[in-house]
Amino acid sequence: MRTRVAAAAGLLFAAVTALSAHHTVAHFFDTAKLVTLQGTLTRVEWREPHVILRLETRRDGGSMVDWNVETRNPQGLAQAGLNRDSFRVGDVFSAIVCVAKDGTRWAVTHEIARPGGAADVGVGGC
Repeated sequence: MRTRVAAAAGLLFAAVTALSAHHTVAHFFDTAKLVTLQGTLTRVEWREPHVILRLETRRDGGSMVDWNVETRNPQGLAQAGLNRDSFRVGDVFSAIVCVAKDGTRWAVTHEIARPGGAADVGVGGC
């Protein structure tokens, strides 16, 4: 009986820890302000827990800057009608995002507009 209770408690602790560590968008990103990034897709990392798009954008002064744009997980993108072929290196698109509070060029998506049309790919809270 003690073994079952200990095992159940351990599983519950692991689940709560994983959920609290993963769902912290508002802690790391400014969810009160949406920003639009426009640029060229230079890399796609199709993986769990989120698909990462590398977007090369142009600053006001003309220099180029790379952004890491985090989308939903692959299953969430599939539910939005997107797959690996939906994102091709060289595509030009815009992303409405919440940017990192720490000033790094990291963002989570709210929505993207790509050559195939707009898609709601928001990451929880943005």
